[in-house]
Amino acid sequence: MIRRKNALLDTALACVERGIPVRAATIAGTPDGDWITDADAARVVWDVAEPPNLAVTSCPTVAIWRLPRIAGAYGKRLYEQERPGIWPPTMKLPDGDWITCTPQPEANLGPLVTGVECVEPGTSVVIPPSTTTDGRLRWDGSNFPLHPLPSADAVLSRVLRAEVEYVELHGRLG
Repeated sequence: MIRRKNALLDTALACVERGIPVRAATIAGTPDGDWITDADAARVVWDVAEPPNLAVTSCPTVAIWRLPRIAGAYGKRLYEQERPGIWPPTMKLPDGDWITCTPQPEANLGPLVTGVECVEPGTSVVIPPSTTTDGRLRWDGSNFPLHPLPSADAVLSRVLRAEVEYVELHGRLG
């Protein structure tokens, strides 16, 4: 009998191998269990017939950023126009805001766009390939966490530029 690929297990293992804590989550996105940082413990949770959703959190290895709807979308387009070699994983949230991931910043980033926030360590963020009540979650960009991430400055400076340009054109963020 051929077994289907378990993308949730593969992603959970890739995360813990890179030092990113993982946690099971329900279909509604509610955390369900403790943080896992060990591959064997991840196999116990996700190597099952119906694996739970997968949540991660900011940690020394990765910063998870919440970006506002307009500046996040336009900043993403500005970043794409530069045709970078490294693409940040980006996911649109049901409320229109965005989630993206970078390495932790090496230095102070300076001013951030209104509404940009780094997700606090310990705060769960359900990631693809999880399925939620809104449907299957998808990343736009790299194959997180398998590929390297662009720097926080490379991504967030485009979001800041997007906010400045949008405000110049429209007078305010909507």
